[in-house]
Amino acid sequence: MECCDFNWLLLSIVVGAVFLFTTLYSSYWYKLGVRCPWVPKPLFGHFFESIIGKKHVMAVWELIYQKMGDQPFVGVYNMRTPQLVIKDIDLINCILVKDFNHFNSRGINFDVRSNPLHNNIFVNGGERWRIMRQKMSPGFTFNKLKYMIDQIKECIDCLKLNIDKIVKEESGEIEIRDMMSKYSTDVIGSCAFGLKLDAINDPDSEFRKYGKAVVTPSIRNQIISAILLTQPLLLRLLPKNNRRQETISFFKNAFQQTIQYREKNGIDRKDFVEQLMKAREDLVLNPESKNTDVTFSEMDIVANAYILFIAGFDTVSTTLTCALYELALNSTIQNRVREEIQCEKLKNAGQLNHEFLSNLTYMHMVIKETLRKHPPLGILERVVTEPYKIPGSNVTLENGTKIIIPIRSIQHDPKYYSNPDEFDPERFSKENESNLYPNTYYPFGDGPRLCLGKRFAELEMKIALSEILSNFEILPYEKTQIPLQYIIGSFVNAPENVWLIFKPINT
Repeated sequence: MECCDFNWLLLSIVVGAVFLFTTLYSSYWYKLGVRCPWVPKPLFGHFFESIIGKKHVMAVWELIYQKMGDQPFVGVYNMRTPQLVIKDIDLINCILVKDFNHFNSRGINFDVRSNPLHNNIFVNGGERWRIMRQKMSPGFTFNKLKYMIDQIKECIDCLKLNIDKIVKEESGEIEIRDMMSKYSTDVIGSCAFGLKLDAINDPDSEFRKYGKAVVTPSIRNQIISAILLTQPLLLRLLPKNNRRQETISFFKNAFQQTIQYREKNGIDRKDFVEQLMKAREDLVLNPESKNTDVTFSEMDIVANAYILFIAGFDTVSTTLTCALYELALNSTIQNRVREEIQCEKLKNAGQLNHEFLSNLTYMHMVIKETLRKHPPLGILERVVTEPYKIPGSNVTLENGTKIIIPIRSIQHDPKYYSNPDEFDPERFSKENESNLYPNTYYPFGDGPRLCLGKRFAELEMKIALSEILSNFEILPYEKTQIPLQYIIGSFVNAPENVWLIFKPINT
C-alpha cells in the first residue's frame, strides 16, 4: 500500500512538474495587459499545427494577423517563448528606425560555442554587430559592386549554356528552383569566396552540398528550433553533430585557403573577399581600437563569409524562381520586360554593364513586385535590448522580449495593396509608388539593419533576368504548380518545385 502511495506521489510530482514547465510563461501577456489571438496550447503555444508539420508557419502567422483585426499588437507563444506581434505601421517604424537603439538585435538564439559560424553579422547585435557592419559596408557600395558584374556574367554564361543543353535534349522542361540555386551558388561562391565553382554543371559541388545541408529542413533542425523556444540549455545534451562539424571545417578551410592564395600571389579583386580580408587585418591581426571590449577572432571573419554565402545562396535563388514563375504566368508582363531589355541593349551597344542595368526600370518594378508577393523571409525578428514603453499604451517591454513583424501579411494586406494576390508591377511605377501607403514594404527590412546585400541581390537578379529573357520565352505547362506550395519547415519561404518550359528565341 505504501509503495502504491509512493508511486502515485511520484507520478503527481512528475505531472505537476511537466504542467508547470509547459505553462510557466502562459500568463506572461495577461499580466502585461496584452491580448492573445486565441487560447494557446500547453507547450506548443499558438504554433501547434506548424510544429507538427500540418501547416506552413507562414499560414499560422497569417491567421494571427487576421485575428488581430484593428489591434496594434498582440502577444503569442511560440512553444514557451512569448513573442509580441506588431501590426501597427507607425509602431513598426519606431521599432525598426526611430527607436532602433531599443531593438538593435534580432534576438536569434544560436549557440555560437557549438557552431562558431553563427557568430556573424546577421545574428549579432550591439557593438559587435555595429563594428562588423561598418567594416563590411564598403564592399556593397555602387562603386565596388560594378566591378563584380563581370564575375556574375561568367556565372550567367554557364547558366545559359546549361539551359541550352536542356532545351536541346529534354524539350526545355526545367525545375527552376534547383537551377537558380546552382546559379546563386556560383555567384556568391565567386564574390564571397573568390572561387569559380561551376555548381551549375557539377552535381558533386561541395559548396552546393554544404549550402543545401544548411537550408534544407530536417528533423534534427526542427528539434533544435523547438529546444531554442522551450529551454535553450538543453541543446548541450544533444549528441555531437558530425555533419555540423564537417560544415564548419569546410567553410573555414575554403575561406582560409582563398586568403592564403591571394596573399601569396598578390591578387587584388574588388569583391567581398577583399573587404573581409581588410576586416581581418583591422580586427584580428592588428586591432585598431582599444576603446571597446569587443574582440574578433579568425573564425569570426569566416563566420561572416559564411553568412554572405548562405544569404545569397537561398534568398536570391528563391526570388529569381518566383520572378520567373510570375513572368511565365503573365506573358504580357514578360514581353514588356523583354522589350525593355532589347531596347536598352541597343542603346548600350549590347554591353551588359552598370549603365545598362540601371536603366532597366520596368524590370526593377517586376523584382519589387516579386519581393512584395513572395518575400523570402515572411517575418522580421527583433528583441528588446533596452526597456521600452509602447507609445500610446501602458505596456512596457522588458529586455529580452521577442518582437515579430509579419512582413508577408502586411505586404498582402488589401488595406495597403489592392488585389494583393495579383502580380502587378505597376504598383511600383514612378507615378504610383508615391501613392502607396508608407512603411509597408519590408523584404529587405528597414532602418540601420536594412539588408546589407540589397544592392548586390538586385544586381545579381537583373543580370540573370536580362540574359534569360533575352534568349528564352518562359512558359507554364501541366507540371507547373499553381498556386505555389511552400516547403514546410524551411527558414526561407522557398517553393516546393517550379517546373517551366524554356523556349529559345530566334535572334
